[in-house]
Amino acid sequence: MHHEEAARTLGVDPASLTPAPPAPSFATVWERIQHEPPCSACGRPSRTSGVIHAPDHGARWFDRCRECFLATPPTLRVPPGQILEELRDAAADARLPGGQVPQTCLKRV
Repeated sequence: MHHEEAARTLGVDPASLTPAPPAPSFATVWERIQHEPPCSACGRPSRTSGVIHAPDHGARWFDRCRECFLATPPTLRVPPGQILEELRDAAADARLPGGQVPQTCLKRV
């Protein structure tokens, strides 16, 4: 699920969140994570940070602890089959033995 949907699912009010840059760099997000801000939903130390875009409030930091993150897993941007196809292509390009993704990876999809 996307950050906005996760915030709604966890009952987080965007007005209560800290303003954030609209599109922070990886370095900015990483620096924030290192400080372990409180989880936006429950207050425990966060393990992930992202930005939600609330119509009435603009960009806001959305931080989640491990438990809240696992309760609202992210949506994959591409289907798992496409990921495996790209891994196979990369393995072939790298001339790995057989140029194939291990069968153990295929069983999880």
